[in-house]
Amino acid sequence: MISLQINRGSNLALYRQISEHVKTEISNGRLPANTQLPTVRALAKMLGVTRLTVQNAYSELRADGWVEATVGRGTFVSPSVQPYRLEPTVGQYLTPDNAINDMMQINQVVGVRSMAMARPDTTLFPVEPFWRSMEKIRFLDKDLFGYGSVQGDIQLRFEIVRLLEDWGLTAVSPDDLLITSGVMQGIALVIQVLAKSGEKIVIDEPSYIGVLSIIKAQGLNPIKIQIGHDGPNLDHLETIFKQEKPKIYYTIPNFHNPTGISFSLEKRKAILELANRYEVMIVEDDIYGRLAYDEEPLPSIKQFDTQSRVIYLNGFSKMLMPGIRVGFIVMVPTLKADLLALRRAFDLCGPPFLQRALAEFLRENGFKPHIRKIRPIYKERRDTLLQALQAEMPPSVRWTIPKGGFCNWVSMPRQFAPGELYRLALQRGFAFTPGEAYDINRPQEEHFRLCFGGLTSIGIQATIKQLAQLIRSGSQSSSWLPIV
Repeated sequence: MISLQINRGSNLALYRQISEHVKTEISNGRLPANTQLPTVRALAKMLGVTRLTVQNAYSELRADGWVEATVGRGTFVSPSVQPYRLEPTVGQYLTPDNAINDMMQINQVVGVRSMAMARPDTTLFPVEPFWRSMEKIRFLDKDLFGYGSVQGDIQLRFEIVRLLEDWGLTAVSPDDLLITSGVMQGIALVIQVLAKSGEKIVIDEPSYIGVLSIIKAQGLNPIKIQIGHDGPNLDHLETIFKQEKPKIYYTIPNFHNPTGISFSLEKRKAILELANRYEVMIVEDDIYGRLAYDEEPLPSIKQFDTQSRVIYLNGFSKMLMPGIRVGFIVMVPTLKADLLALRRAFDLCGPPFLQRALAEFLRENGFKPHIRKIRPIYKERRDTLLQALQAEMPPSVRWTIPKGGFCNWVSMPRQFAPGELYRLALQRGFAFTPGEAYDINRPQEEHFRLCFGGLTSIGIQATIKQLAQLIRSGSQSSSWLPIV
């Protein structure tokens, strides 16, 4: 018998509550593949809702691939929802590159509740306004279907300058911008221009998993600086700058990935002062900067930069839709020629049509209303995650409290073999990102990242409950105990 509950006081529509509860029952194994679901009439009567509400819930489940319906037979859990359909390599090799591959595969598998990927919710994408923007430019210029400028569409660069002015970056011109195919391409371009194979780059510990892959691919030597609740230890950072003489410090001061913390204003200014003193270039990734839930984000490090010491990167994958693949670099004059030359060598240019469509979307004031809409939704999910952790986790587990973004970092005493908790979770139909993927293998501690953007509150609660059960069972049976 299916067990569902609905909350009429929730902000989540009733049909979505039903579909989310069904997904939970499927992912935790209580509704195996090929199980028949109640008829629309029966479930509507059981829950006290209209048939249309149940029909909409079943329609969403069918569209997402969780169930299949046959006329005359009924609605059944899809055979494709079983976690065994993951590739055999998923969960086996926890390098940064393989972890990214895992995330992308898990994201495509129906039946796995994933908190592994820092992604926005597809149901919140501004699809209709963006389609209208594309319709407006449909007949304007056939050149939009040809090659574009290596630097990016000029109209899009003008619109991004307007956004940056609102964000406090008032000294940027369209000629300072390089449009990239997502922020990750921007990071790769900047790092390759700044440092040669074997040279040193400072990164936070832990750091964005994508930059770890880029560092490995480019043969750089990473120097790690641990970060606390408000950023790195400044004395340690100065020692690294002075003794190691790195070329670059890559960091995410606003709603850091993977920890979710934000650097204090004092540390932002101090980091820049140290970079100026020791001639280290700062690569500032601000991809989550506008996704602030409690108060306005602090100024970026770039806002205090008077010596062209900071290269600022941002993009629209988290704020709008990752599928449009638009990021941008605020270049510094000394590196502009090299960045443009390398971009030409990488892929010549980005897609002019999509860039112009985004320019039209921004010009029509589509961005600000969208941000106002999604902030409270993601804030509710952040709050749900923190409440669920507090309610479900053993006392030995601790976590960060992000004020924005999509990431939360969880730490606990080591009680599982490296990667074991991750693989056990996958077997039970849910996922997170293990600390080992960030090149963190400590005998006494275990870490993992939870991303709350892509799941509803119901999905978050269900996932944390299952995760806590696994952790509690491991603490009772595992031989991997903390070293004292």
